[in-house]
Amino acid sequence: MSLLRRGSETVIVFPEESITDADGNTITRASATGVVCKAVVQPITSASATGGSEKHDGGFLSESKYRLRLVNWPGDVLGLQSQVEWRGKRYAVSGEPRIYSGSRRTFHIDYVIERK
Repeated sequence: MSLLRRGSETVIVFPEESITDADGNTITRASATGVVCKAVVQPITSASATGGSEKHDGGFLSESKYRLRLVNWPGDVLGLQSQVEWRGKRYAVSGEPRIYSGSRRTFHIDYVIERK
């Protein structure tokens, strides 16, 4: 079995959904219903791109970023309003997904999730 198809963590994904508000405007938000999925979650440690895996602001605010790869995800690519619950905490999807489409065997999508 490919290492890209193994997930050691269980997450709940709340995909982005479009709704119409009371004024008739179409808005997007995270779905109220989550989908349980296996995933690979890894800390981001690249100091050049993100400032490290955790950024502190005087000890009062902290920001943690992780790389997320969903295993056998049945839905579409996650939108920016999507949220992920991992180990009892909610994370927001940050930035555009990174799509690796070199071949059928190595195809996967990575997301950056962050908790503020």
